Amino acid sequence: MHRRSGGILALLFLGLCGGAASGQEAQEGRDMKLEDVGFVMRPANTAAQLERLRLLPPRAFVGRSKDGRRYFLYVDPDYCKCVFVGDELAMKNYRDLVSQPPQAPMAIGSDDNVVANGLIQEIDPGLGLSIVEGDILDYPN
Repeated sequence: MHRRSGGILALLFLGLCGGAASGQEAQEGRDMKLEDVGFVMRPANTAAQLERLRLLPPRAFVGRSKDGRRYFLYVDPDYCKCVFVGDELAMKNYRDLVSQPPQAPMAIGSDDNVVANGLIQEIDPGLGLSIVEGDILDYPN
C-alpha cells in the first residue's frame, strides 16, 4: 500500500513540476519572438523599476503615443522581470509572425492569436503622463 501511495505522489510531483517548467518555457519562447521581431528588452534591475512594471497589466500589450510616435509595451514582472518596448514596425512584425497558420491543432486559440486580432490595450492616461524621459517604460531612442 505504501509503495502505491509513493508512486502516486511521485507522479503528482512530476506533473506539477513539468507544468511549471512548460509554462516558463512557453514564456521564454514568446520573449525570444519579441526580440526577434524588433522589441527591445529592458530588465527591471531595481525595486523601483519592478514597481513601475507592476503598474501595467502583466503579459499583455499596451499601446502608447509619445511625440507623435506610437509604441507598445509588453510587461513581464514575473518570469523575466522586464519590459519589451517596440515601435509600430516591431508590432507589425510580431502580428505577422503570430498570424501565420498554426502548425499544430494545439496552436489554435493560443494567446498569440489575441495580438493578431488587434486586442491591444491603451495605456492608462494617468500612468502615461508619469512616464518621463529615461523611464523603463519610455520609448527607446
